[in-house]
Amino acid sequence: MEVWIGLVSVVVGATAGAFATLVTTRNRMALEQRLTYDRGLRDLRLPHYQGLYHASRCIPREWRPGDEPSRADLVGVRESFHDWYFGEGAGGMFLSEAARTTYFELQNALQAIAHQSAGATDRMSPTESERLRGLASDLRHQLRQDLGTGEAPQLTWTPTGPTPAPPPRPTR
Repeated sequence: MEVWIGLVSVVVGATAGAFATLVTTRNRMALEQRLTYDRGLRDLRLPHYQGLYHASRCIPREWRPGDEPSRADLVGVRESFHDWYFGEGAGGMFLSEAARTTYFELQNALQAIAHQSAGATDRMSPTESERLRGLASDLRHQLRQDLGTGEAPQLTWTPTGPTPAPPPRPTR
């Protein structure tokens, strides 16, 4: 009887060990596959996101007085974004769903503001300007988040903190 108990214990222990090894190995392999895919996608996205980030310079956080684009200029800005999306590099196919949504919100606003009749002036209203700058900022933040560059540093010795606002310009 003691032999059978020992034999059953060995068989049950070996089976449980094999099952545990199978489960952990499968989970580790699945995680490694996801990590490999994520790294590959990030590496593919990087040059396209850099191009879009660079193109968004046309809509900065704040325009200098007198540097605000006209409504006609916004048509060109919208076309440059369109060319990035559908151009030879096909940057639009690399956008995450969140970035794609933000991108099209900006594109729609550019089109609406560019083609809106402003009466005697070709300039945007302060509200329109603020809306465009906010959407462009949202897009840049989403691009950084998609790439993981908006994450806090993983090393504790690296200083962290928000980017300070630029100092006020002296008036002349």
